[in-house]
Amino acid sequence: MTLTRAVLACCLIAAATPAHAQPAKAQAEVLYNDGRTLMTAGKTAEACAAFEQSQKLDPAVTTLIAHATCREKLGQLATAWGLFLDAERQTRSASNDTTAQLHQIALDRAAKLEPRVSKLTISVPDKSKIDRLEILRDTERIPAVMWNRALPVDGGTYTITARTPGASEWSTRVTLAAEADTKAVDIPDLRNLKKDLDEPPKAPAVTGPLTTPAPAPPPTGAEQPSIPPKTPDSPGRRSSVLPIAVGAGAVVLLGGALGFSLWGNSTYDDAKAELMDQARRDSLYDSANLKRYTAEGLAVAGVGCAGVAVWLYLRQRSSRAETTSARAGHLMIAPTASGIGLVGQF
Repeated sequence: MTLTRAVLACCLIAAATPAHAQPAKAQAEVLYNDGRTLMTAGKTAEACAAFEQSQKLDPAVTTLIAHATCREKLGQLATAWGLFLDAERQTRSASNDTTAQLHQIALDRAAKLEPRVSKLTISVPDKSKIDRLEILRDTERIPAVMWNRALPVDGGTYTITARTPGASEWSTRVTLAAEADTKAVDIPDLRNLKKDLDEPPKAPAVTGPLTTPAPAPPPTGAEQPSIPPKTPDSPGRRSSVLPIAVGAGAVVLLGGALGFSLWGNSTYDDAKAELMDQARRDSLYDSANLKRYTAEGLAVAGVGCAGVAVWLYLRQRSSRAETTSARAGHLMIAPTASGIGLVGQF
């Protein structure tokens, strides 16, 4: 009796197994048809989601090609190119005419799409390759084997993060166009980065009681009256700070312009020397041009600041001359030890 029940249970399990596979295929077929309908209606994003889920439920080359076509229409060219390549690989050993036709379609579509794909290079120089360095593109970890390579990516804005234990985390944002764009991100040496959250300097500790110096006793006897000199807080002293600050800013901007110009020339030389990797060569040319444009902008700003500093300095001198001229010849009579006298400015 026990053996009979065991045999019956095995039969029921075997009979139930295909019943679970059939709904998945049916659901995949419904999603595939929905994807085609949504594509016709112009709802491309929803169609891509339907094709993707259909492929997960029941993988098929036709669904893969439809999904790739949808991603291409959505502007995600790198994703579409990868799907076409996947379909081409799955149909290389075609055993019938239908599969051979699908293989040729995937092959042709991938070849036409390849030059339109945008590429991003995460450049990690040898000096920046420190122990346990981790690089992420948004939240996706980029393995070391993918560094310094022009990788196909969909157009959009990405956050590139570099981090390692015991050093400051570094990140930057890069934006690529949807089609035929090439960008590169240079990862710095994290060991040379200053901590972002430095504590502000503390005031020196006071060890003794705070005392206020006693005022000087008033002078005894008759003294010659005097005209008090300008204090450090007088308007004349304060006005001299502005042209100095603007002039210092001009020096900093011009120095930065020189630095970016030299950097751009060096990058341009590297681009001319790169003969093996066309994508990297194009990236170096773009980087060199960006640095040169930055140098030109800093130079213009530096010259402008220098002109403003000179104008402020001349204006200050003119104002001081007018003030001195107004005070010249102003006399006053004041008592002295020997009688009365004249005091003032001549």
